[in-house]
Amino acid sequence: MTAITKTSMKDQVYQIIKEKIFSLEYDFGDTINISALSNELGVSNTPIREALSRLEVEGLVTSTLNSKVQVIDITEDLYKDIDHTFFSIISGCYTTCYLEDRIEYLLELMENAILAQERALKEKEYMNYAFKAIEFDRCFVAATGNDYLLNTFDTKSPILYLLTRYTHQHPEPNREFNLSEHQQILDAVRKNNFMGAQKLIYIHYDKHFEY
Repeated sequence: MTAITKTSMKDQVYQIIKEKIFSLEYDFGDTINISALSNELGVSNTPIREALSRLEVEGLVTSTLNSKVQVIDITEDLYKDIDHTFFSIISGCYTTCYLEDRIEYLLELMENAILAQERALKEKEYMNYAFKAIEFDRCFVAATGNDYLLNTFDTKSPILYLLTRYTHQHPEPNREFNLSEHQQILDAVRKNNFMGAQKLIYIHYDKHFEY
């Protein structure tokens, strides 16, 4: 049984369920049995329902009128919608950085993110690699200096992590390809190739869900 410490029970329950989803212990479309989870964690249903409500805001679970809670069931259309949503955010943030002379700061963030990805890949820390991959995308938002926009990205990024984690459970070349795409985007931004970078960002997000 997973132990609950005295520090913020509801936050711990949230982190435990989220980890189960991120590690794919709960697969896409799986129903989360609240009673079973309550027994496993040794807590009441209340913090579990609070955690699930928070996860629903992040887009990781869905609930029905009869209180059935499931991990999101990814379809090709939903996968495409999620990718296009994040493409629009990243593309728009890059445009802002370009117009507001924030490219040098953006490059600094991107270079650090690439180094972190390379370390995680070298050390075979694959779950951590997925986080670092999203940190690269986050650079474009952080570089705008818009805290509201950054908070919006952070609130919605867990679903992007889940898709990244799913993709990266496949053979290692997927991670290497992801890193290569990031390096190409970095090179285009560094060369001040605005349209080239935009096209690479679009290609990066124009992926298909592998069942």
